[in-house]
Amino acid sequence: MRFSYEWLCDLAGVKDVAPEKGAEVLTMAGFVVDHVSVIDYAGIVVGRIESQVPHPRSRKPLWIHQVDLGTETRQIIAGAPNAVPGTLVPVALPGTTVPGGVTVRDGVIAGEAARGMLCSAAELLIEDGPEGILLLEAGEPGQPLSAVIPNEAILDVEVTANRPDCLGHLGLARELAAGLGRSLGRDFMPRFTGGVEPKGTDLIQVDIEAPDLCRRYIGAVLSNVHVGPSPSWMQRRLRSGGIRPINNVVDVTNYVCLEYGQPLHAFDLDQVRGARIIVRRAEEGERLMLLDGVERSLNPSMLVIADGEGPVALAGLMGGEESGVTGLTTRILLESANFDGVNVRATSRALRVRTDASARFEKGLSPELALAGARRAAMLLAELAGATVHTEWVDEYPRPQDPVRISFPPERIDAILGITVPREEMEAGLTRLEFQVQTDGDGEWDVFPPVYRLDVRIAEDVAEEVGRSYGYDNVPATLPAGRRGRWLPFRPSQERTLDAARNSLAGAGYDEIVSVALVSSRVLEGLGIADRTIRVVNPVSDEHDVMRTSLAVTLLQAAALNRQRDRAALSAFEMGRVYLGRDDGPEGQPDEIQRLAMLRLAGPEPDEGRAAFLQVKGAFERAAEVLRLHDISYEPATGVLFHPGRCARVLVDGRPAGHLGELHPQVMERFDLPGRAVLLEVDVEPLLTGGRDRRYAPLARFPTVDRDLAVVVGGDLPAASLLSTIRDSGGELLKGARAFDEYIGPQVGEGRKSVAFSLTFRSPERTLTDAEVDGELARVRKALTGAHGAEFRA
Repeated sequence: MRFSYEWLCDLAGVKDVAPEKGAEVLTMAGFVVDHVSVIDYAGIVVGRIESQVPHPRSRKPLWIHQVDLGTETRQIIAGAPNAVPGTLVPVALPGTTVPGGVTVRDGVIAGEAARGMLCSAAELLIEDGPEGILLLEAGEPGQPLSAVIPNEAILDVEVTANRPDCLGHLGLARELAAGLGRSLGRDFMPRFTGGVEPKGTDLIQVDIEAPDLCRRYIGAVLSNVHVGPSPSWMQRRLRSGGIRPINNVVDVTNYVCLEYGQPLHAFDLDQVRGARIIVRRAEEGERLMLLDGVERSLNPSMLVIADGEGPVALAGLMGGEESGVTGLTTRILLESANFDGVNVRATSRALRVRTDASARFEKGLSPELALAGARRAAMLLAELAGATVHTEWVDEYPRPQDPVRISFPPERIDAILGITVPREEMEAGLTRLEFQVQTDGDGEWDVFPPVYRLDVRIAEDVAEEVGRSYGYDNVPATLPAGRRGRWLPFRPSQERTLDAARNSLAGAGYDEIVSVALVSSRVLEGLGIADRTIRVVNPVSDEHDVMRTSLAVTLLQAAALNRQRDRAALSAFEMGRVYLGRDDGPEGQPDEIQRLAMLRLAGPEPDEGRAAFLQVKGAFERAAEVLRLHDISYEPATGVLFHPGRCARVLVDGRPAGHLGELHPQVMERFDLPGRAVLLEVDVEPLLTGGRDRRYAPLARFPTVDRDLAVVVGGDLPAASLLSTIRDSGGELLKGARAFDEYIGPQVGEGRKSVAFSLTFRSPERTLTDAEVDGELARVRKALTGAHGAEFRA
């Protein structure tokens, strides 16, 4: 958001503080100053036009001016005709670089001397200024322009969502003053300006029919209004905030919005039919022509300001064209209200209308700001538009703001902050921020936040204010306290542990993706995994209307997007959360389960699918080794997404953790993916809790003996069952066993298969003899024969 630094300093009552210093103070107070734009008018002076004649030899329209600069008269050529004799203009002398970036030099244009430049508003970086040469309202020839238009600096400040009180210059000036060790010295509530009869309540009636969406509505009546241009100082400040001046009435409402952060609107009272205002929900099919000249269709979810016959404004966004202020307006109804921020944002998004008013209401303003803004605007309209303010304004306040009182011992601030702040500094810092602090007889504090600080409710909030006022740079830099007592083993954090698994998968050639957790309900329903979905109340689009129930969806969407970009090959993984609704209805908290998913695309041939299966399985088991998982097994299973007969359940320590298998052809077709694909999706929690402690083991002193064993069994028997039997019967000398080959063919007979295993034997005490290894191998053979009816190939 744009802030005029000159305006901030004026409100804060500070001088000679450089913009960079002010930006630093605000940053230390918790406001991010993204950029400081300094506009310096050094080298630019005021000039008076003595004469203006067309250039006699130029092909383009140019005018030759004789300009009085106080001590001399210079000839300057300009392309705009509005600088007529007698007008005051800004003149950039040769050698000067104007704020717009142009460096001025003496020159000759079509045979005529040009000894300077007449500046436009754009060249002086005056936002949204008039076209042509900027005409000044005051000044003397030769006087520095900075005496007429002060040097300016624009701060681009990021105001956090919990501080809507700082969406106006007054709120941020309060923070600037406090950061510089002083109070603002200005009452939050302006004095009442009024007293003319008849009463405002006799001239307008206000009814709030939707008190849940309108917390307060103030209607002030002003008569004898003279609509005209606003003064130059106000126009300059409006332009510094990025607002185009229109007339003194509209400009005052915009000025107060920039100053207090409270949006206002001025109605032409004579155009309010029935002298009545109704704050209600729109009726189905109602239409309203807004001030931007576009007619919009409304619905009952939107809040409107209506008169006796129909809507005249869209609450919190923009007024209607028919009731707007014109040059013929003499009586106005000044609206200052407090609307529900959620409803204003929903209406803004639905109609695609975003204004300065809606941006402020969305953050949740204090209803007390409405009265402060109305009083300030009435005071300015009386001063700048000659308006007379009627007494007894309409003030409908169905849901008043309750005062906040926070009681706690002041020592609690030190406990929360972790440092000791002197008591007097605590109180002084809170007072500068306009908090009231009272001490009870028992020494406890009663802290009363200002009415515009809706974000302060508990002692921790007060501690944050003390920390900000005391200064984060005053907090000493200390190392975290070390453990006391006996030595404890180092336990890495969950994320650090998972990072090791991520690195392992990346090393195996898998790219990590991070995707949005919102997906399309149509996709989930088409895949048959829409059970327990959580629907978004206000989705951005139909493609993001539910929370995902499986990581497979986002991985497959990434694969489809890569294929559209001519990148058919994909090996990717994702670690993220899935969201499953609870059976106890919408009030129950959803289950947020962290999962690991891997996807590998393969060609159309069965062998290619089998190879992809083994590659995904191998990469996963390598990552499991990093996590120190030793008991991973698989069993046949079925899954909605998987091809029948090509899916396995993944078990960690005997507990189901997920599935691994080839995706069903219908799933591939839904995402327009050719060939085959293998997917693994497992819960992360078993991977973290199933790991073993890493223990030291000395290097083996004696060599290993490797033997291969080809086992012939029935074709339906899983290799995992054989491997389990081998490990159980191998004894202490068997250090490892793995399957490395499978054969199906005429040499083993129909309905049978041969699975080859590699067995590793080693003794920690001696070198094994062939006889010892043969004995162990015979025991394994016997166990396989007894358990599975196995035969053995030579």
